[in-house]
Amino acid sequence: MRVMYEPLFVKYKVDVVFAGHVHAYERSHRISNVAYNIINGICIPVKNQSAPVYITIGDGGNIEGLATNMTEPQPAYSAYREASFGHATFDIKNRTHAYYGWHRNQDGYAVTADSMWFFNRYYHPVDDSTSAQ
Repeated sequence: MRVMYEPLFVKYKVDVVFAGHVHAYERSHRISNVAYNIINGICIPVKNQSAPVYITIGDGGNIEGLATNMTEPQPAYSAYREASFGHATFDIKNRTHAYYGWHRNQDGYAVTADSMWFFNRYYHPVDDSTSAQ
């Protein structure tokens, strides 16, 4: 899906794509799912500030349990991932800024485990590759 739709996401300056179904949490860096560096037969995604951040958030709970079989070591494109039940908030502050936070449910409190500020690249083009916390 990423390869098919990413040219449109880049063209229309989509900042974030939310997806689900995998029963875990993962947030990517801004990387291209179309261009790759191939070194010694290994494909490595290319960092691309025009690409959206992909967030897989399918960890709201289910009968089957969590998806714990993740690729090790964690791939370079993956900014944060965790096999825990959780929830997220996406707080749009104004037309240029939004704050995203993911919380583990088992913490018992609203403790943010992963967060990121998004800058609308249409109104406020900024390199946000270092804004992840």
